[in-house]
Amino acid sequence: MAENPVKTKERRVNEDDAAFVLQSWNWKETSLLVEFFTLKHGKVLAVARGAKRPGSHFRGLLTPFSPLKIGFSGTNEVKNLLRVQWLGGFFPIEGDALFSAFYVNELLIRLLAREDEMSDLFASYVRVLEKLADSDANHEVALRIFELELMERLGYGLPVTGEPWYWDGAELKPWSRDVVQTDRYIVISAEMIEKLHNRDFRSKDTLSFAKQLMRRMISHYAGEKPLNTRRIFEELKKL
Repeated sequence: MAENPVKTKERRVNEDDAAFVLQSWNWKETSLLVEFFTLKHGKVLAVARGAKRPGSHFRGLLTPFSPLKIGFSGTNEVKNLLRVQWLGGFFPIEGDALFSAFYVNELLIRLLAREDEMSDLFASYVRVLEKLADSDANHEVALRIFELELMERLGYGLPVTGEPWYWDGAELKPWSRDVVQTDRYIVISAEMIEKLHNRDFRSKDTLSFAKQLMRRMISHYAGEKPLNTRRIFEELKKL
């Protein structure tokens, strides 16, 4: 962030792209830095100049969980936001589901590289927001499905195999009787692998296992710093 986000000698304008706001920060007195998840360009960071001014055409639009169409320019890591259009509709996410939605955003913030197109994951993101906005949907199942799809898109998905595997604390490996069991290991039976591939969460045991496995894997790939949304939610449950 040390560079001036608006300095660029070469101007490259990107076509309108579907997007959602992941997070934003104040920048200088009147502007915002906004991180988007986009359909065509993946995760994009852009400066919205003058966004905090009363008459700004960005005002009121740069909020999470609202479908947008954006245009931006620049060749540096930080782009210049040119336009934002609300596509209509929004996801009315409330209560605990709102924490879950911010958790999903934090996963994308922490795990995705910038400007790495992932249109399939964008579709997964829209689906999980739809489920979280539906009070009758099973939010736990929706989160586990999104986590599994995220791991798959990043190249860390479960193998397609008829044999058991295990998570050794750093990666997935084929299980062998010669492996010495430790507390870090999670053995994944061939039957469980099949259920997770099929997104078969009819059993509470499967859902519980998926939560444990995804928590271990995400914690490893997200780095040593704990996820803020998970920490805040756990603290609130104690009150």
